[in-house]
Amino acid sequence: MIAFKKQLLPVAILCNILAAQASDVQMGDFWVVHYQGGLGKNQVFVADGDSNNIFNRPGGAKSLGVYQFYEEPGKPTFTAYDVEIDCAKNRVRITGAQDFRSVFNELRNAKYSSQWQSKPDTWLAQSRDFLCKPADRQARKMERLGVMPASQIAKAGPQLFQILNREAAKAAIMQKIDEGFAQMSAK
Repeated sequence: MIAFKKQLLPVAILCNILAAQASDVQMGDFWVVHYQGGLGKNQVFVADGDSNNIFNRPGGAKSLGVYQFYEEPGKPTFTAYDVEIDCAKNRVRITGAQDFRSVFNELRNAKYSSQWQSKPDTWLAQSRDFLCKPADRQARKMERLGVMPASQIAKAGPQLFQILNREAAKAAIMQKIDEGFAQMSAK
């Protein structure tokens, strides 16, 4: 994860440079809260932690935006979720979702369940913890991308996938080396 963190610096710098060129646009404070998948099929979940973009809901719950970026061809560029979180009751649910496809420059409603999740997916649990336990973000391996216009975050997706794929390739090479040494010592 340390190598992943070091690789995020150029992405953050690029996004912040582009953000400095923009004015009067909606800004966000973006964090990678979870990633999953593998080589060519990575998914990255990015939450907007800007207090101006976190909204109070009835009953003490709050909502924030979480973006799921897809590397796999044929998938949307990203899905934008409105995630409602009740920290006091330790629960989370999705209240809205839209797929964005950059090829067609279109937004479409995405399928989702609006029920409170009894066993949320890892990314939903991480999104809940992101909001409810901000002091634990780094301990939970959440990486800050920085403050930038919301429109810029979509451009960071491909760079994040390059970093994840490099890390996966390095891990695969190290595994092969370890297997080779294990075979050599077994003889």
